[in-house]
Amino acid sequence: MTVQGILKRKGRGVVTIERDIPVGAAICVMRHRNVGALVVSKNGRDVEGLVCERDLIRALKSHGVGRLMPMTVADIMCRDVASCRPDEDLRRVMTRMSARRAHHMPVVNDNGLCGIVSMAEIVKRRLTEAEEDAAFLRESVPVPG
Repeated sequence: MTVQGILKRKGRGVVTIERDIPVGAAICVMRHRNVGALVVSKNGRDVEGLVCERDLIRALKSHGVGRLMPMTVADIMCRDVASCRPDEDLRRVMTRMSARRAHHMPVVNDNGLCGIVSMAEIVKRRLTEAEEDAAFLRESVPVPG
């Protein structure tokens, strides 16, 4: 299974935000859109960074609520963001995400940003594949006795 399989199921919608938006507004966007991460992009194609719930928690601990809310997304975003392609194998993407301790990864193609996948989505899909394989084996392999 590839990343494309997940994108087909959930859609290619990605919630983006510009780097100069205040953190308080970013939190509202995340809550309103029910997402755990926002891709930072000026034009919706180029990935400048990623801001996720974990970044918000770290910034809250470092700065406190009063100083955090007027800060901008650029102040707290992760700039070193790995991305994947739609045709990449889920096992490879999962390994890369685990190594980076990333919960979300933007998906890019030749035209730029085209989706985002989460570790939870990948784990769920891999579990479904394992269950399907087990069911196939139960049906295909004769039980002695």
